[in-house]
Amino acid sequence: MIILFWILTAVFIAADRLTKAAAEANIAPGEIKRIITIGDRDIFYLSLHHNTGAAFSSFSGQTVALAVVTAVALIGITVYYHLQKEKKPFMTVCYAMVIGGGIGNLIDRVFLHQVTDFLNLFPFSFIFNVADICVVIGAILLVLYYLFTPEKPKAEGDSNG
Repeated sequence: MIILFWILTAVFIAADRLTKAAAEANIAPGEIKRIITIGDRDIFYLSLHHNTGAAFSSFSGQTVALAVVTAVALIGITVYYHLQKEKKPFMTVCYAMVIGGGIGNLIDRVFLHQVTDFLNLFPFSFIFNVADICVVIGAILLVLYYLFTPEKPKAEGDSNG
């Protein structure tokens, strides 16, 4: 599972980097590229924005602090995953999504001092990117996994049960 984890992590990082590069190359700042429109409502569109903060532009201008916090969190999550005795494929994909997405945005923060966002989806008023999608979906699925996965049987010789 470790090899699968690192391959998927690399795939998620690559997807984020490639889509950000495509957005930078094909969308001018302030331009809106409509993808799905129903009537007068833009359901899904692309527009290029650079965010020096975290989610919802919180902590704007705190790029170094955000990069350090992100790096520490990513190291902690990666170590936690590797210490798991039983690594199931679903869990591996979820952890790879969180780590890959986190690394994707960390690369932006370290090298560009801002994160490139370009995806807009109605009814949300915030702009996001592929890394954000990976982190959010991976984290939600991990929470659900840990909440709803039945407890493992107690170890042999455990007298507390």
